[in-house]
Amino acid sequence: MDRSTPPPPGVPGKVGFPRYSEKKLRNGFKIFVIENHSLPIVTIGFVVRGGSMYDGDRPGLASITSELLTKGTKTRSATEIAEQIDFVGGSLASSASWDACQVFVSVLKEYVTVGFDLLEDVVLNPTFPEEEIERVRTQRLASIQQLKADSGYLADTKFAEVLFKMHPYGKPPGGTEKSVKELKRSDFRLFHDNLFTPLNSFIVFAGDILPKEAEQFSAGVFGKWKRKSKPAAVKSPGASEPRKGIVIIEKPDAVQSALRIGHVGIARRNPDYLKVFVMNTLLGGYFSSRINMNLREVHGYTYGGRSSFDARTLPGVFEVSADVRNEVTLETIDEIFAELNRIVRALPTKSELEMVKNYLVGLFPIQLETPQQVASRIIVIELFHLPKNYYRDYRSNIRRVTAAGIRAAAAEYIHPENCAIVLSGNSAEIKNKLKKFGQIQIFDRDGNKLNDK
Repeated sequence: MDRSTPPPPGVPGKVGFPRYSEKKLRNGFKIFVIENHSLPIVTIGFVVRGGSMYDGDRPGLASITSELLTKGTKTRSATEIAEQIDFVGGSLASSASWDACQVFVSVLKEYVTVGFDLLEDVVLNPTFPEEEIERVRTQRLASIQQLKADSGYLADTKFAEVLFKMHPYGKPPGGTEKSVKELKRSDFRLFHDNLFTPLNSFIVFAGDILPKEAEQFSAGVFGKWKRKSKPAAVKSPGASEPRKGIVIIEKPDAVQSALRIGHVGIARRNPDYLKVFVMNTLLGGYFSSRINMNLREVHGYTYGGRSSFDARTLPGVFEVSADVRNEVTLETIDEIFAELNRIVRALPTKSELEMVKNYLVGLFPIQLETPQQVASRIIVIELFHLPKNYYRDYRSNIRRVTAAGIRAAAAEYIHPENCAIVLSGNSAEIKNKLKKFGQIQIFDRDGNKLNDK
């Protein structure tokens, strides 16, 4: 059997994006329902626009506020909430991303009333008990201490700071030791009051439930929610500046360098997002991408290299990342810049463009197998104000991306001359070879500057 040539792709299946219902209450609160009666399970997701991007100068605020939602309400303690969801065999979880705060509950159909009652209680009536704040604070501080031993975390944190400076995107969403120690109950209360409003929130039901049932649940509770104005918009981060050197976070025991190379990227609503997405997949977004093949298969510098556009409400990060041996750190950086310049200057070949489009088109149905996966796509549509037919036309729009479109997207949104270079590693072993990139600044894991070279 000849394994040197991969088999041709099959004909894509006729998988369409499921229909879903949408209803807006008089106070502006929206309800979405995706029916799927194959299993007697209902998942309900409550979403608030704006997560860690609203942290301001208190990193960790959105993250900890979200975590505390399930730790006590006006009528239930944290223990009672946990016991009640456990009793019906369900799950209840809250979290925050850069763009949203979310609470999800999943229960059997017969317990949907219990699940919805718990969800609306933790969303509308959190009390942020002092004893739970201290418990979460202690856990968070221990977690940050542990993360400081991780090269990837150190590189990510410094890379964000270099790109975004004082903007909230430049701070760790999980918080710093200083901010976590200083956050008070009044901060969580104020964050909740400002962002958790009908106009700034919506709910998604997925699974064994009818639109009429979901609307009755929601209208009875969230329909009475007092309408308030939306929170003020967060200022967009500025564009990246030309590269001024290289930043190293000292990790004397490291045998590898955790590399981060990139600049400020694009917002999720950018009309060129799909072309950028295809272009980045070809560059470094899947196993057969140029960067991974170059660094892993051709040179053997790493187990894997990748690139990504973290497109958020506001322009996020474009980043190339890899963990490489100390002795090949310089060579890896050179190869990464060679790939960035190649995709900006030259058209991709027909075969690699077809391969990446086949990959994305073929992957899409796998990402819609469960009601929860469909719900997550609807959340993306609503959160970023995308067209309602965005995922319905997704595969055909992927197919329409051309080689010229790839190069145009690369020329517009990839700027090698503006790429910051940040790495966590053993400076004694690597710094002399890196002087060609200009000034070298070295910091310890706590952010203290050690020297200039």
